Amino acid sequence: MQTSSFIRLVRGSACYDLLVTWPFALPWTFAWIYAQLASASTLLGLPGSNPPLDAVHVMLANLLGSVVIVWSLARLLTPTIQQGRLDALARALFAVWQVHAVLAGASAVILVFTVFEVLFGIAQLLPVQQAEGGRSTLLAPTTT
Repeated sequence: MQTSSFIRLVRGSACYDLLVTWPFALPWTFAWIYAQLASASTLLGLPGSNPPLDAVHVMLANLLGSVVIVWSLARLLTPTIQQGRLDALARALFAVWQVHAVLAGASAVILVFTVFEVLFGIAQLLPVQQAEGGRSTLLAPTTT
């Protein structure tokens, strides 16, 4: 993959994260999105539970949403190959914990998010063709 294509991929993954994660950053939008996900899970008859929210759930979701928004803005405004690689690592961790949650009884609706974590994570691990000398590398300079 060419560097310019990879940078577009990093920006695209950041846009996806902003779109999907912003509702998690605020208590009132998180309560709304949680209710929507629970309804979708029930409507589709998916296995797993959607426990009632308490203050700790909301706080942790808000922290997650806030951090992901800031990380997304960093990748959107100043994307680099290194940020793409780090984002791939973060996505691998998110995917592992999402699968763990579902195996522990959380609603399988979570796996919709897991699909995107895995796809963006794999894409951001692809080798990048460097302009100088045309060599392909996994870890490349952080310039855009």
